[in-house]
This record gives sequence, C-alpha cells and structure tokens, in this order.
Amino acid sequence: MVITMHTRICPFCKEEIHGQALVCRYCSRDLPPVKLRRRKNSSGWLAAITVAGIIAGGAAFLAVEFLRERKNWLTEPPRRPESQNPPD
Repeated sequence: MVITMHTRICPFCKEEIHGQALVCRYCSRDLPPVKLRRRKNSSGWLAAITVAGIIAGGAAFLAVEFLRERKNWLTEPPRRPESQNPPD
C-alpha cells in the first residue's frame, strides 16, 4: 500500500520537506507556520436548491392549472354538433 505524504518546499534551503514540519531537516531552521487552506463556502448547494425549488414550483403550478382545467372539462355540458344543413 502506497501512502502519499503532503510535502512543501523549505523557503530557506529549497529542499522538499514534510508538509507539517516545524523545523527543516536539512538546514535546521524554524519554518513559518503552515497556512491552512479554507474552503470557500460553496454556492453550488445554494444554486442546486434554488434550481430544485424553481422546478418543483413550476411543476406544482402546472399540476394545479391542469387539474383546474380538467375540472372545467368534466363540468361543462357536452356540446351537440350542429347540423351541416341549416333548416329552410
């Protein structure tokens, strides 16, 4: 099994050292503290929730309008076809 180790370059002697080392093993100098990388708050989740909300809202709107129109279809009296020849 291969274990990968995070490394960095010593700013004084330019040798590759362990990423969390406090003292360089080559030049024995104290190293500046490691700056932790903070992840930016991902707006990907916010965008996904917004899009899902818009889609769900649109689907709900269409369903309500369809059911309202269906109710109108069922309650309207049937139309009788008009005769092709008007009475004389």
